[in-house]
Amino acid sequence: VHPDTRVEGLHVRGYLHPDEAGAPLVDSTEQTVSWAQSAGAVISNPADLNTFMTALMRGRLLSPRMLDAMTTVTPTDATNTRFYGLGLRRYDLSCGTQVYGHTGTVQGYYTYAFATRDGRRGLSAMANTSNRGAANTALGGSLEAAFCGKKPAAAASSSRAVRGVPVLPAEADLPERR
Repeated sequence: VHPDTRVEGLHVRGYLHPDEAGAPLVDSTEQTVSWAQSAGAVISNPADLNTFMTALMRGRLLSPRMLDAMTTVTPTDATNTRFYGLGLRRYDLSCGTQVYGHTGTVQGYYTYAFATRDGRRGLSAMANTSNRGAANTALGGSLEAAFCGKKPAAAASSSRAVRGVPVLPAEADLPERR
């Protein structure tokens, strides 16, 4: 939409949490995302992202050689559960499942889009807020829930990550709906 700030058609509104406790949410939907460079160049929804990720991992978009290069990864954490390759993250989940994809953030939105290496299972999730760690943590917990069948743990009962993937916070920690 750059340089315009309007988003045409049906879309989700994005909200920033202010730094001041108790201050109202800030609607950040109408913005130019040119500051995000290529990350802000595409407007999509979770269904679009899921279609893309599963097609990518099934080998429908790139040659096998190019996809192998993208999925050749290097560890990015001390627990060897998070990795990065050529434009793809890999998370090794607690049940042994490996998922490939990416996360994204622009003002007012967090996004996760991941699929198994064979592309048979995928998850795309979005939160219409940013500046809120609990929302990002909730998206991270959705990977364990979706791919491993684990019930999300409440943040109050556990502040640790499950094999490097954050756990879902308690409902009280999620942003208030307005």
